[in-house]
Amino acid sequence: MKSIVITNLRRLGLVAILASLIAVASISAFAVPKAQVLRVSDGATHTGQCCSSWGDAIRVTEPANPVPVVVTWSTEYQTAQPFAVGFSLNDGPCTFFGPKSIPAFNPGDSTMATITFQWVIMPGDYKLQSGRNVIRLCGGGVFSDTDTITLGFGTLTARLGK
Repeated sequence: MKSIVITNLRRLGLVAILASLIAVASISAFAVPKAQVLRVSDGATHTGQCCSSWGDAIRVTEPANPVPVVVTWSTEYQTAQPFAVGFSLNDGPCTFFGPKSIPAFNPGDSTMATITFQWVIMPGDYKLQSGRNVIRLCGGGVFSDTDTITLGFGTLTARLGK
């Protein structure tokens, strides 16, 4: 009977060690290199019709055989007009590989709406290359050169696919 208890305790110990290793490996798998993350809280204001560079940029380094890149942008905003937002890859034109519309939100006070976009850049998409790539936000108003958007706290990240 005593040997069964000892065997079960050893198995339980091995299971605990294995679970710990899996947890540590999964957390490190979600880590994103510093150059692939940008946190902004400067309250930037952008005025004009689509599309101009918004300046915020991140860098990803693609392997010899490029893999998909998942770009996520999340921000607070306030605007009286609808806006379009996308990204420029390696100083190319503003592109929209996915959602692009920011609806008007202007309650007349300091309240801001939140919005999140996720774009996937596939190998073969415009200007994605092995080595260093720069992804920069771009966008603008839909209707007029006087359209204005104010951004609050936001994050821009890129994650290489597998």
